[in-house]
Amino acid sequence: MDEPTDTPGPTQRHLTVVGEFLLDRETIRVWRGDKPLKLSMRQFRLLDVFMGHPGEPLSRKVLKELVWGPDSTIEEASVDAEIVKLRRAIGARKREAPIQTVRKLGYVFDTPERRAAAKPKRSASGNESRP
Repeated sequence: MDEPTDTPGPTQRHLTVVGEFLLDRETIRVWRGDKPLKLSMRQFRLLDVFMGHPGEPLSRKVLKELVWGPDSTIEEASVDAEIVKLRRAIGARKREAPIQTVRKLGYVFDTPERRAAAKPKRSASGNESRP
C-alpha cells in the first residue's frame, strides 16, 4: 500500500491560489473569489507569472522574457500596456489593486489580504509589538 504524500497530486499542480485569485492552467480559467474573469491568453500568462511570484517585484525585462519569450522584440511600453489591460480585466481598484507599480523596479503582485497579513502589528503607543 502506498504511503500518502504531502505533495500536490496531479490534479492540483495546475492550480495556483494567491489571496482571492484562483488560476487553473488546465482549463485556462481564472476566478477572483467566485467571479470568473475573462482574460486574453497574454493576460492569462502574465497573471500566471505574477501569481507564481507573489510579493516579488518583477522588472519589465523579466516579464517580457517570461510572457513573450526571450527572443521577443516587443518594447517595454507594450509590457506596460498589457498590464493596464490586465488590471482592468481583473477589476482592480487603485488602492486594492493586486498589481502595483514599484518605482524603478517594475511591478509586484500582492493581494490586499497578503499585504495586511504581512504588516507588523502596532500597539496603541505606535510601537511594533514583539513576541
